[in-house]
Amino acid sequence: MDNECRLRTLKIAIASYDRKELRVQKHYLEEEGPFIGCTCFQSGERLLRELQDENTFDVVILCSEMEDMTGLEFLMNARKLEHQPILLIFDEAHRNNDSALYMETDNGMICLGRADLKNLLRELYRMPGQQWQRTEQQCQQLYHSWGIRIPDINCSYLTSAVGVVYGTSQKLAIRKEILQAVSEQYGVSVSAVDSGIRRMIDQLEAKPAEGWTQFKAESGFEAEKPTTGKLIYAIKRYLIQQKSRE
Repeated sequence: MDNECRLRTLKIAIASYDRKELRVQKHYLEEEGPFIGCTCFQSGERLLRELQDENTFDVVILCSEMEDMTGLEFLMNARKLEHQPILLIFDEAHRNNDSALYMETDNGMICLGRADLKNLLRELYRMPGQQWQRTEQQCQQLYHSWGIRIPDINCSYLTSAVGVVYGTSQKLAIRKEILQAVSEQYGVSVSAVDSGIRRMIDQLEAKPAEGWTQFKAESGFEAEKPTTGKLIYAIKRYLIQQKSRE
């Protein structure tokens, strides 16, 4: 896996004794979130060994007991780790698609509400790793140079869209794959995401700040108004360049 993919992949470990459940969860999460990478574990011991490495996983999803230990046994061992990922736990009393989802924190268990697979995906999007937080900060700095006041929901849409393309070397369809993933994250329509980003572009074009003009020139569309897709991929290239200079 190249540096570009590693930079933007939210690394998730899915744990369960049930091979079929692991396959379903992995397929759904990776299909709906292109910048999510899942690894499945049936063995709690093997997962714990992996977690001893500081940056192995951002999130662990404990779907059920494992082949060699119960969920409680895994939880007790995970608490001893020096570097602890976010731990999401399905309520064993509700083994179906609307099962309660809990998050392990320093202060105990926090219930995140009833969660089917799509809601689970949204929770994962809201809990990114350190690299995503850095990328988000870089995007905000870029927007600030364009004269945009943060926070701004349209900028949030754009940052999430950049996150989708940053996690893959494949050319993704703008609406059906990129903006669809963003709409799932925020619980809005694809049209709302698309129109929000296009409205932001129109505002930048109406009163172009120096930072926006410079970004356009460096991105190769100085004499034209960028489309949503062109802007998303231009920011991706910008972030890659920033990474290479570090």
